[in-house]
Amino acid sequence: MNYSKRALDQVRERRFLIDRVDGWIYDEIAPYLGQRILEVGCGLGNLIRHLVGRELVVGIDPDPACIEDLRRRYDGVPSVQVYATDICAPEVLQLGVHAFDTVVSLNVLEHIEDDLLALRHMRELLCPGGHLVLIVPAHSWLYGSMDRSIGHYRRYDKAAMAEKLVSAGFALVSQKYLNSLGALGWWINGRLLGQTVPPSGQLQVFNKLVPIVRVVERAIRPPIGISLFTVAA
Repeated sequence: MNYSKRALDQVRERRFLIDRVDGWIYDEIAPYLGQRILEVGCGLGNLIRHLVGRELVVGIDPDPACIEDLRRRYDGVPSVQVYATDICAPEVLQLGVHAFDTVVSLNVLEHIEDDLLALRHMRELLCPGGHLVLIVPAHSWLYGSMDRSIGHYRRYDKAAMAEKLVSAGFALVSQKYLNSLGALGWWINGRLLGQTVPPSGQLQVFNKLVPIVRVVERAIRPPIGISLFTVAA
């Protein structure tokens, strides 16, 4: 895996070019979000900004620069707390005192070498009756140069994800693939063209098409997608 921190930073920054995708993802996960939320891998805060009105939002990320930026941004907002830590670190379990009813992680698990340990820690941090909400890159056959450059250890299929969740102590609630058009773009750029990051021009064009893709996928659940959306309890 030819990981590049610069490539990952570019992807995080270019994520702001596809704000309609983030809105789509939020609409999908919103029904499963409670009032006391742990976000694993909060990054630059794309999700936290939607959650400020909740009772408690705790974000963790191993990148100190991201955490410092979020602390400045949410200074004076007591319902938002952020910590520079790793979900696989033993000390992360101390956050269990917050009694989380939701653990959410968006496009993070694929960056963790020991993803089963990460899931087990998420299970320990989640109160009984709560939900784990995951978005991860879908389909092993989509894995290519862009995955390698931004530090993806893997992509996930439904069966593989379900098996890991059961091993971690979860019960599967639902799964579905999202964004079939995005999968096509990822295959072209990462498998055919050998790109290291998604081209910004393509992202801007795709952002304009998101409303159409959403309507189509509401009518016809696609058998493929760039992302796998999973809920467990």
